Amino acid sequence: MGAPSGEVVVTGGLGFIGSHLVDAYLAAGHQVRIIDSNAGAVIDGEDYDANPHCTVIRQRVEDYLTQGGGFDGVDRVIHAASYVGPASILSRAGRLGHDIIGSTAPVIEACIAARVPLCVFSSAEVYGRSGVLDEKDDIVVPTQYNTRIEYAVAKTLAEAMVSNSRQHGLRGIVIRPFNVAGARQSRAGGFVMPTFVQQALAGRPITVFAGGEQVRAFIAADDLTRFLIEHMDAALDTDDIIINVGNPGNAVTIMELAERVKSLLDSPSPIVGVDGRSVHGPHYAEAESFHKIPALRAAIGLGWQPKVPLDELIMSTADYYRAREDRRAVNAPL
Repeated sequence: MGAPSGEVVVTGGLGFIGSHLVDAYLAAGHQVRIIDSNAGAVIDGEDYDANPHCTVIRQRVEDYLTQGGGFDGVDRVIHAASYVGPASILSRAGRLGHDIIGSTAPVIEACIAARVPLCVFSSAEVYGRSGVLDEKDDIVVPTQYNTRIEYAVAKTLAEAMVSNSRQHGLRGIVIRPFNVAGARQSRAGGFVMPTFVQQALAGRPITVFAGGEQVRAFIAADDLTRFLIEHMDAALDTDDIIINVGNPGNAVTIMELAERVKSLLDSPSPIVGVDGRSVHGPHYAEAESFHKIPALRAAIGLGWQPKVPLDELIMSTADYYRAREDRRAVNAPL
């Protein structure tokens, strides 16, 4: 990316992915402006408040922009603010599409007005089917409009808005992350890696949904942030607006993940099969992509490769939660 310069805006910068992005940009020498409503925060942000290179604005980005805020003079904007997680999104059913587009649209407009490059975070959920999934593949929209489908459709629309806004001068890309995991990720969202790790550390049953045959390819948050730090500028100059970022080398069934977590942490926890609806309520649904593995054509073409293997990712997550509580799930039963 060259010598660090200018200020980076990270929306959702107190969330799991957002906070890793903030850390990476600070480490690279940037000033960072966090805009976060605290809806999905995994940290309180007090360390950022105390950092002279960081500013924390605790409100929704759409409110910030409506009230006169803007991106003039900013080096780039990373839009990571979103409700996320198969459990967290359930409370937003019927409003989730509005939430996602309601924040993304003004960010796009503000970036066009300020002539600032933009990266919007989408989701691998958009594919709507199983398999090895390439950015050039068609997207399938299932007809049962559960909350996960509402989320996927809204993310797809956000992608189209970024793509079509290039006609109006936007320099923008979209990242489709595949099962990002690591320190700070909360089980409160329904995420499987921190759930299994925290259950294993506590000696509680490791709860596997839907038989555990789902295949997921877990990528470390540090690998994801490295893509943006090192390759965002090059990506902006290509025709690949949509970019998968994941780690197919870490593909594993959820049952195998449970067994691996139990073994690596030397945990006495039994592995038990449960119905996800008994944990998260009657409207919980498994992803349409029962097997979800990224093809990395665009990212590898830019010179990026994932590096962190699955066992290291499990252990780094465990090290984090050995030392501290899960801030968002502190009152939720394991």
